[in-house]
Amino acid sequence: MIWKTRTIVGVVFIGLILMQFLYDPLAFLEQNINIGNIQTILIKAQAQWDSAMIQNYAFEIHGASQSICKVNASIEVQDDAVRKVQPLHVNSALPPDAWADPDWGNEVFLCDYNHFTVPQMFAMLGKTLENSPFAILDAEFDPQYGFITQFADGISASHGWLNLQRQSIYNEFQVSNFKIEQ
Repeated sequence: MIWKTRTIVGVVFIGLILMQFLYDPLAFLEQNINIGNIQTILIKAQAQWDSAMIQNYAFEIHGASQSICKVNASIEVQDDAVRKVQPLHVNSALPPDAWADPDWGNEVFLCDYNHFTVPQMFAMLGKTLENSPFAILDAEFDPQYGFITQFADGISASHGWLNLQRQSIYNEFQVSNFKIEQ
């Protein structure tokens, strides 16, 4: 089932890319340049993160997968594994068995808090760039440590030379208040 879904999504993306090129080659070229920049920066950001050798850290994450999962939590990571999830504006932490949405879990990145480590975020971005690079709408990285600070994917479509480009965001998140823990 997942294979068929990915195949259909792949065909749709190829069709959209072809249409975008035919109707608005400048937007197509701009998207190609942006994807190339993200690929280049990702390699440097991962090397930057790896050289810092940070394994214990905390951060806040805000995001959503379109009508599936909403994420607003403080995350604590020890030895590159999520150890604590504290939903923002709630007094008690989630128990580990509540960190994943059983209906979506591994299928949707944001539906499983266990994914919220820097190496897993890098892996998700790398996999998306490999499987459907034109789905990437935005990716930004921390200048000091290299971790992903902002990410968005979905569909970007243009309807010709004079029409503005439209974006439909499927997944997005922002990482803030990053702290290295002892």
